[in-house]
Amino acid sequence: MNNIDDHLEFRLLKYFLAVVEAGTFTAAAAKLHVAQSAISTQIGKLEDMLNVQLFDREHGYKLTAEGLMMKVYAESSLKRRTLFIQTLLAIHSASLQPLRLGFSSFVLKGLLHFVSDTYKELLPGCEMLPESGDTVDILERLRAGDLDAALLTLPVAGDDLEVHVLERERLLVCMRNDDPLASYEAVPASALSGKISIFTYQKYHPAAYERLLEMFKEVGITPRPCQPTQNIEHVQWMVKEGHCYSLIRAGRTLQNGLVVRPIVGVDWTVDSGLVLREGHENPALAFFVEELVNPLRHASDTPVKKPVASVAATVQRKSKSGEKTDDQMGLFNIHHRP
Repeated sequence: MNNIDDHLEFRLLKYFLAVVEAGTFTAAAAKLHVAQSAISTQIGKLEDMLNVQLFDREHGYKLTAEGLMMKVYAESSLKRRTLFIQTLLAIHSASLQPLRLGFSSFVLKGLLHFVSDTYKELLPGCEMLPESGDTVDILERLRAGDLDAALLTLPVAGDDLEVHVLERERLLVCMRNDDPLASYEAVPASALSGKISIFTYQKYHPAAYERLLEMFKEVGITPRPCQPTQNIEHVQWMVKEGHCYSLIRAGRTLQNGLVVRPIVGVDWTVDSGLVLREGHENPALAFFVEELVNPLRHASDTPVKKPVASVAATVQRKSKSGEKTDDQMGLFNIHHRP
């Protein structure tokens, strides 16, 4: 018996999608300029080989649950194949330029290494030029065409940008281990008002700072005024000295004498993503992004020290009306617990 993988060739995937889009084998055959019997025979053999039914033929070729899964796989595979061929031709013609990747100081080293290593793995011999900067500066350079892509902490604003969320990490309250609130499994929001400071985003990521203020307001927290700093050691020292509480990523290493607790009723996360110009025409970049966010790829990979994300990576495009979904507004994803 032949290997099942041998039957999932690109030609057959193209046949399958043609039937899905056209609605019948006859219409798909006309679209592809092949005999109807060729398509129906090949898909029938595939169903027999897989021992599944892809179409509910009694209801107008409606996709079954297995067919819906095959549709996702077929669309992804054919898109990646096209991008791969375009990238290969660009490399062959020596027209592929180094990838200019901007990143901000808020992006953790693990994610930066993951993105860099993935690019080297997918495009060996193709150069990546990483450049750091403030979020506002990086976005300006991206829009001006001085950068091809950017790794940034969200949110970023603009209908001209395409955002692929790569990492999502929970935000918790940092406090002394002998603080009365440390005895709680989760801290009441009311106990933090006037006592918790926002150190890192005021100066260097204004959009994130504004989003944090919105989140605090939603749960009735007034932040304690402070001077901005990106030095996490200084922030933890302030907390350890008993001056304030602070939000901190769950994965951060804590100084001795500090602990973290969630806030009652919410589940806040800080999100980082790869940001591109909408409508860019770089096939290598599109191929790279497609592989980077492909869940099938990560499911088969050896786990890395720092996971790509605790949730499936997603694409966010700003709506033409300028309205944003809750996810698009997030520096964070916000889930209010019942």
